[in-house]
Amino acid sequence: MPQLKILFCLLGDRTKASSRVRGYWMAEELEKRGIKCTIVAGGGRQALLKILKKIPIHDVIFFQKNASKWHVRLMGLANSLGKITIFDLDDAPSRINSPVTLKNAGKMMSNASAVMAGSQSLLEYAKEYNENTFYLPTCVKLENYAPLEKKAPGRPVCLGWIGNGPHYAEDLITILSGPLQQTGATLQVRFKLVGACGDRRLYNAFSNIAGVEAELIDQIPWGDSEAVRNQLADFDIGLYPVLPNAFNEKKCGFKALEYMAMGIPVIASPVGVLSNIIEHGKQGFLAGAEKDWNEFIYRLVAQEELLKTMGQKGKEKVVTDYDIAKAAEFLLEIIKMNIPE
Repeated sequence: MPQLKILFCLLGDRTKASSRVRGYWMAEELEKRGIKCTIVAGGGRQALLKILKKIPIHDVIFFQKNASKWHVRLMGLANSLGKITIFDLDDAPSRINSPVTLKNAGKMMSNASAVMAGSQSLLEYAKEYNENTFYLPTCVKLENYAPLEKKAPGRPVCLGWIGNGPHYAEDLITILSGPLQQTGATLQVRFKLVGACGDRRLYNAFSNIAGVEAELIDQIPWGDSEAVRNQLADFDIGLYPVLPNAFNEKKCGFKALEYMAMGIPVIASPVGVLSNIIEHGKQGFLAGAEKDWNEFIYRLVAQEELLKTMGQKGKEKVVTDYDIAKAAEFLLEIIKMNIPE
């Protein structure tokens, strides 16, 4: 059999988490298995022209979250040439429920040879368009998350969050403001938010909480795995607050997996896939109400041994269930299933 060639058409470059994880990391793993992978990032005119030129010389065209009218047409071209087409989703197609985007995404899913969905909620959603839909969880590249040595003892426990702050501002402020105020009234802690992006709402909400030493970092080089790891290494507890809405229900829990890969216990909202990733009381806690956040933050801050135990269990679960190498093997199986006899 000739060497299989896959064209990855990604929403963004390495600085975009979904493209980095489900595109670049996946391609790197597949290349270890002898697959030729080509990446085109972005949805602008130049990227579209590159995709157009490269479709004829590839066997598989992998569309990661791209759902413009032009991508619909490019998928149609690929299908007409007998290519295997994959549409990949790790979020709802539109954060703002744009009718145009949702319509285009529906066409992409319907016309794809197969759809890969990053959460059970997305799986159910995509199956309405294409029965040939498979659950492909978002996974981590384990070597990028080797835990680093913690700083000197005696420092306050660090409660950390990382991501696109403006996208999560409402979730962060609504869910964490009260518990951090409560925690600061009885304990001395640090709160580190990586990815504030200069959002004044976040600075106003978290900069001046009594008893809480706040550090808000606007940007880091997101495509640099070492830079991400260095920030995560400062966390003792990883926080993942999300409001229970339709968009969050479809998310894939990547932040939780990053924390766990670093051996950091997680406190998260019991929304969507988070209730599957985190087994309550094992790798961390699921906090539904403000009193739950208060209780679980206090328990982890006060019990150093519990921090270590839950962190270790989190690391073990990621190694077993969320290794990008295993995800690449599964994707390759799906591709081979769709190769014509």
